[in-house]
Parts: sequence; structure tokens; C-alpha cells
Amino acid sequence: MCSPAAIGPAISAIGGAAQASRANKEKRRLHEHRLKVRERKWMQQRTTYKTKKVQFEEEVDQANIAAQRAYSRTQIQLNNARSLAILENQEDFKKMLANEGMIEASAAERGVRGASVARALVMNSQNFGVSQALRSRGLAQAGYMAKESNEDVNRQLKSLLNRSYGKVAIQPVVDMKPPEPVYQNVGLTLMLGMGQALGAGLEGMGGNTGDGLKTPQTPSTPPSNTSFYTPSTPLVEGNYFNPSVNYFMP
Repeated sequence: MCSPAAIGPAISAIGGAAQASRANKEKRRLHEHRLKVRERKWMQQRTTYKTKKVQFEEEVDQANIAAQRAYSRTQIQLNNARSLAILENQEDFKKMLANEGMIEASAAERGVRGASVARALVMNSQNFGVSQALRSRGLAQAGYMAKESNEDVNRQLKSLLNRSYGKVAIQPVVDMKPPEPVYQNVGLTLMLGMGQALGAGLEGMGGNTGDGLKTPQTPSTPPSNTSFYTPSTPLVEGNYFNPSVNYFMP
């Protein structure tokens, strides 16, 4: 028979085990939710990084194409300047020869010879040399400007590539896996609760039936093999039992 004192602890033990089971289910559910959130976040980061990488490659291609166009445009301008200088040089050379012939013809008509004619020819050659020097200076400046233009384009290209690379320089890394939750031991909780209930039941049974576990007293009915002996001392009120008198004779 179950002791009433053990009913309460037993119910508490069962309730505690059920509560521990529910707590474990909730912890497991939250842990699985964190894992799913972590997986979805990682997939989103990977997709975003791949998109940025494709954009970076496109930006690099476009920047290189733009830089090559700028280099080509500068080189074309420099080549045009050189071609123009060559054409102008040819025209100046033709003019120098024409002027030289005119000088010699004019001197022959006038009968001028010697140093005067030589000086006029030298001045004609000097004029041609001055035009060549100015033209060479212009070509040199055009070369310097082309070089500076290419360097500017190169710096702009590097700056653009660095900005583009900054978007994909750091690769995404998956987050650390959340730690496993600490689950409660449902069986142990139930066993401990039942142990407490058992202890309470035994304690209750010992308190309620302690007199019954004692040694039974001698029955009041005399045995069949004995004869009743009337004591010499009568029983009076207030003296129901005298321990000095032997009421039973063997």
C-alpha cells in the first residue's frame, strides 16, 4: 500500500521529469533554429561574395579597356604631332632651298660675290635650323605630356582597381557553430524524485505504524492451562493494577 506521504513527492518527481523533457525539447528546437540561421547566413554571404567577384572582374575589364583607349589616344596624338613636324620640316627644307637659289640668283644678277653671298646663305640655313629647333622642342614637350598623360591614366587605373578589389579582398568566413546546449537528464531527475518519494513514504509509514511494529503485549485472557488467582489485595478505585501481585498462577 502506497503511503500518502509519498504521493506528493512522486507527483513532483514526475512533473520535474516532464518539465526537464520539455526544457530539453525547447533547447533542441532553439539549437536547430540557430543552425538553420547560420546556414542561411552563410549561403547569403557566399552568394553576395560571388556577385561582388563577378562585378569586380567586369570593373577590371572595363578599367583596362578604358586605360588602353586612353593610352592609344595619347599615342595617336603623339604620332600625329611627329607626322606634322616631319611635314613642316620638309616644307621648311624646301623653302630653305628655294631661298638659297633665290639668294644665289639675286647675287649673280647684282654681281655680288664672296662674303655677302655666304653670309646670306648662312642666315638662310640658320633660319631653317631655328625652325627645326622649335619643332624639336615642341615634339619633346608633346612626348613629356604624353608620358604624364599615361602616368595619370595608370594612377587612375590602379586607384579604380584598388577600390574594386577592396570589395572582394576579404573572403567571407563561416561563423562558428553554436555550442551544443546542455540537456537535463530526464531519467536521473525522475530517479532522484522517486527516491525522495520513497524516502518520504518510508518515513511516513514508520511514524504511523510504529506502535504496531513493537513487541505485542501479553494478552489479558489467561492461558487455558492456568487458573485464575484472586489476589488478597482487592482492586479498588485508583488501583487497577498492582505490579507486586501475581494475578496468574501457573
